Amino acid sequence: MDPSSACRESAFALDYFRVGQSFWSVARPQKNREIRRVCVKLPQHKNSIMDIRELVCSATVTLVASLTAFSAHANGIYVGGGVGSATIQDSPGNSAGTHFDENDAAWKAFGGYRFDVLPIVSLSAEIGYRDLGKPNASPGGVPVEYKLTGFDYAALAGVGLGPVEVYARIGGMQYDLKKTIGATETKFDGNAPVYGIGAQFMLFGIGVRAEYEKIDIKELDSVDMITLSAFYKF
Repeated sequence: MDPSSACRESAFALDYFRVGQSFWSVARPQKNREIRRVCVKLPQHKNSIMDIRELVCSATVTLVASLTAFSAHANGIYVGGGVGSATIQDSPGNSAGTHFDENDAAWKAFGGYRFDVLPIVSLSAEIGYRDLGKPNASPGGVPVEYKLTGFDYAALAGVGLGPVEVYARIGGMQYDLKKTIGATETKFDGNAPVYGIGAQFMLFGIGVRAEYEKIDIKELDSVDMITLSAFYKF
């Protein structure tokens, strides 16, 4: 109820005073009439102020998180290493080949430089070294072992929002391959294309990367490598 409206509609003279969150008016009759008391609640501004404060806090936290996420992917040099598994497949149709499809533990070390093209688009140039282990088997009682190592280089293109980014890799590997079948050892070397896809999470310069790569070596049917890596960006 609006006190001014009550005053206009009533023949009483009104006195106003405030108690806590309430606005009180006391009507004084001019001709010995009964005194009436009218209570009018003030608007509850406190809740509105609290809502505004919560909204400002939420916006601030979101902004800080966004800035932190983008700053985590800033330009800079990074180094890292990873471990995983490599699978090598071969067949008699390849040079010094035999039926072979085995895997072994693998590792790699790498370093690179990252360029932020846009807030969510990046390019990286990377070099590294990898060791695909020594997968082995004994088909027909004949020991067979393959060893593949080499230096690699690549360009990475990534797209992401916040600290999570997905990327594609294209590059090459200067490889050394050794096939040991029984007492016969054959060595090969060359340059092979390397393709890969992965995802990485980076926060405060520390990152974790999961990646699948395929190495196209002409003396083998297929080479696949899956790794989980950690890296640090300066």
